[in-house]
Amino acid sequence: MLSNSGVVCQARDIKGGSPAKQTTWEGGHRVPAVAYWPGRIPFNVTSTALLSVLDIFPTVVALAGASLPHSRRFDGLDVSEVLFGGSQTGHKVLFHPNSGAAGEYGALQTVRLGNYKAFYITGGAAACDGSVGPAQCHEPPLVFDLEDDVAEAVPLDAGSAEYRSVLPTVREALAGVLHDIAGDNTSRADYAQDPSATPCCDPHHVVCRCQASSQTDIPTSRNVRQ
Repeated sequence: MLSNSGVVCQARDIKGGSPAKQTTWEGGHRVPAVAYWPGRIPFNVTSTALLSVLDIFPTVVALAGASLPHSRRFDGLDVSEVLFGGSQTGHKVLFHPNSGAAGEYGALQTVRLGNYKAFYITGGAAACDGSVGPAQCHEPPLVFDLEDDVAEAVPLDAGSAEYRSVLPTVREALAGVLHDIAGDNTSRADYAQDPSATPCCDPHHVVCRCQASSQTDIPTSRNVRQ
């Protein structure tokens, strides 16, 4: 079970940088997760492993005894050993795409590297009162140590030895994933213009679900569009 961190304007326990969901601050996308499988997943255990919702697909595939296609690269990991308590190792690096705040939508300008998190751009998110903060580009990036500063209140001093030791690894990781994306197979399908992918509301159609009408005749075992 995963949380989606609530509605756009809502107080959260994680206050990192900003609670606006469109941002890449911890308060914008960090969520809890609960896994339950009696007899397989240990109970009353909290993991510190760095995981992502991208891990769900490869993990389920692995648990089903199947394998992922070798013609594609997948950002998620098989984290079954973390779930079963045999490992505390998740992602070493995660990349957080811009999702409606500052910067180009989908651009990778925030890097999570272990306990560190680097921002090349911040701001641009709508506040609950409707105002929008100014976008700010950072070069070199802002870097926070989330182990000591989960609220992302004070970035590392760019002149410190700790910052200088982390920055080359951040740059190398970002350059590596951008190179990997450029050489991967990329779908050019535009589902926004595909009639078969348009959300629908027809209680008599097997792949539609409509809250405004009776759904008693809809087979709930089928996949449905929201």
